[in-house]
Amino acid sequence: MRSLAICGDHLDPLVKTLATAKIELDGIPLVAGLLATPDLDFDPQSLEHRDRVLVKKLAFSCNYRDKGLMLTASAKLQPDRYYTIGSEFVAEVVAVGAEVTDLNIGDRVIGNNQYPDSGVAGIAPGVPTNHASKEYQIFHPVKLLKIPPQMPDEIAAVFSIGAQTTYSMIRKLNIKPGDNILVTAGKSNTSLFAIAALKQHNVNVYVTTTSIDFAQKFYDLGVKQVIEVDLNADKLIPPEVARVIKHEIDGFDCIIDPFFDLHLGKTIQTLVDGGRYVTCGLYHQFLGTAFEYRGLALKDIMTIVMLKNIQIIGNCVGQTSDLANAIEDYVTGKFPVAIDSVWSDDRLYDFFNRTYHAKDRFGKVVYRYN
Repeated sequence: MRSLAICGDHLDPLVKTLATAKIELDGIPLVAGLLATPDLDFDPQSLEHRDRVLVKKLAFSCNYRDKGLMLTASAKLQPDRYYTIGSEFVAEVVAVGAEVTDLNIGDRVIGNNQYPDSGVAGIAPGVPTNHASKEYQIFHPVKLLKIPPQMPDEIAAVFSIGAQTTYSMIRKLNIKPGDNILVTAGKSNTSLFAIAALKQHNVNVYVTTTSIDFAQKFYDLGVKQVIEVDLNADKLIPPEVARVIKHEIDGFDCIIDPFFDLHLGKTIQTLVDGGRYVTCGLYHQFLGTAFEYRGLALKDIMTIVMLKNIQIIGNCVGQTSDLANAIEDYVTGKFPVAIDSVWSDDRLYDFFNRTYHAKDRFGKVVYRYN
């Protein structure tokens, strides 16, 4: 089977290298390899596999979280070892255990990241795998969700984490028609999913981004105002822009933020009394890279939170119902998903470059097995 991995300098001879590329993450040079490794054994009648399914990946993608995982793994990678990558995938069921009744051979599936409870005792909640590029993998059916034929492989390969997370965050915010909602880091994968999901809620969406070049794409998604920001400035929203917004609205009713360590200390004061702030992650995930926090001190943040009765909500992916609702909305045309590009074969450099470095990227990047 094939896998896409970060590789040591001298791989084990049993691992066949189909293609390699020199890449860089946060200034750290790495070698990416498309590898061929032995196939998996799967016995539907065995005690080990009778309640499991074997899937064959059709396509996969990487998220921001993969970057930290790759850098962490590379720091301790032995020369003859490799670390298989990938968070999201679309796959075809190719074998089912004797006790499996809810999935069949030929079904197309994506990962179900239900959290904090998987729904089955002994099965871990959350992301099904950190190694989604493995062409064949064995899962418990609760970690998978069948997708309809109307969803193409390229969409399915980028869908599960972003959709399940943003639908969960929006559910927790209890937004109302007419609410003014700030979405930070607009071009990040999570924020693009959030912007698309908010289209059907009759709210006013404001988006921050470090590049105004994509303003029209945001407006096409229904955004009311695109705000160009400088992450090195003391305030996230430039004072002159903040004054104009203040004339229009008292403040934001809700904030959706994928990186609390970048934005919480600069945005909390922009919420109205009783406002809600939800976050699902942090920017500085790999401790080996430099990072300088900018924003209000914790004492000042919590003072504002208390005085204004603000809710700070943490979110880790979501429920199965969140993912199912997102799939239904995609199929009915209510939830557009942005795809930047699709790569395959030996285009490893292009896949990584578009995923993590291309300044003109807008949407998710897919690697597809031919």
